This record gives sequence, structure tokens and C-alpha cells, in this order.
Amino acid sequence: MTDTDRARQNVQIVEDLTTSLADRIANGEFPLGTWMRQAKLAEDYGVSRTPVSLALSRLEAIGVLERVPHRGFRVRYPSSREIMEVFEVRAVLEGHAAYLAASRITEAQLHRLREQVAGFRRAVDMIRDGADLAAVSVPWQQSHNTFHQTVFEAAGNSELHEAANALYRKLPRKVSWRALRGDPRSLTQHADEHEYITAAIEKREAAKARELTVAHIESARELIIAHLPTPD
Repeated sequence: MTDTDRARQNVQIVEDLTTSLADRIANGEFPLGTWMRQAKLAEDYGVSRTPVSLALSRLEAIGVLERVPHRGFRVRYPSSREIMEVFEVRAVLEGHAAYLAASRITEAQLHRLREQVAGFRRAVDMIRDGADLAAVSVPWQQSHNTFHQTVFEAAGNSELHEAANALYRKLPRKVSWRALRGDPRSLTQHADEHEYITAAIEKREAAKARELTVAHIESARELIIAHLPTPD
């Protein structure tokens, strides 16, 4: 392997690490405030510490991580202003995705949306029956991610979807679950909102689907801001 090929390979490793870690953070695998241990990450990925360090620095540059002197990197706590701005843009993107989905969605995609609403309902029932919150968070988050993923797929606009994914990396999805705090009433309202959006899309009511989606995003924003954790 030439020096040029080796350099390109090293660059690719850093890029792949950056993307992988960003996705894992966005999906809530590393919650807010989690310390990103370079040695452990290097071991997990089977690489040296150098590309891990470079990947973490890249994530710091885009605001996903913060560097704490003498301690290392940790998943960054967003400010209230940042949350406001992210959700303002999310409302536009996801509202438009729902608008487009109302005229483009397939029956299979509609079935998937209904399945996720049913998943939300099961999660609420589990909590009311005394299930452990940590155990319920996994199926709830899966239903939440699949629901919104399906709406974007149904919208059929890859650029719209990519723009939304970039925002998700700035504010991990599990933040919403933490804000809901396992409260059956809040979780039921959350499930209801997804069901209303699904019904509007199914009836091909594009404007209503957008309106309901924007209202849902705004509701989530207020909930998260009210329960935003603070760093140690």
C-alpha cells in the first residue's frame, strides 16, 4: 500500500467513526452527559486511539460533544435556545414531510405507521402495569424512530430526509423520552398525536397532516425545555 493509499484509508476510518458515533449518539445509545472514553471506543471499533480522537474532535466541532479540560469529551447538553432553534426547523421539515406523505404514501407504509401507534399504546399499558421504565424505553423509542422514518420515506424526498437527520444528530432522540418521564398521561397524549397524524395522512388531508405534525413538534419542544437536564 502506498503512502497516499494509507492516508486515504486513515481519512476514511475517521469519517466512518464520526458518522457511526454521531448516529449512535442521535439514537440515544450515549445519553446526554455520557463521557466518551477513547480507549474503550478504540477497543470497540478495533482501531488506535488516534482516529477516535480525531472523530471526537469533529463531533465537538459540530456541537455534538463538548471537551472538558483534563477530563475528555462528553455528549453535550444543548441550551434552551439551541433546542428552540432545532425544533423550529424540525417543525418545518417534518410538517412538510407529512404534507407530501399524504399524497404519496403506500398502503404498506400506512400499515407501518399504524403498527407504531399500536406500539405506543402497548408501551403506555406496560407502564400502567408497573413495568420498568428502562425496559419500556426501548420499544417506545423504536416505535418513535420508525414512525418518523416512515413519514420521511413516504414523502419521497431524500434531501428533506437528510436535512432532518442532520438535526437529529444535534439533539438525540432519547431526549424526548427522558422529558416524558414515564408519565402515562403525557405518553398517552404523545401516542394520540401520532394517531391523529396517521389518520390525516390516511385520509390524504395534506394540510391537516402538516398542521398536526407542527403542533406535535412544538409540544415536544416545550416538554423537553421544561425538563432539560443540567450537566454535573
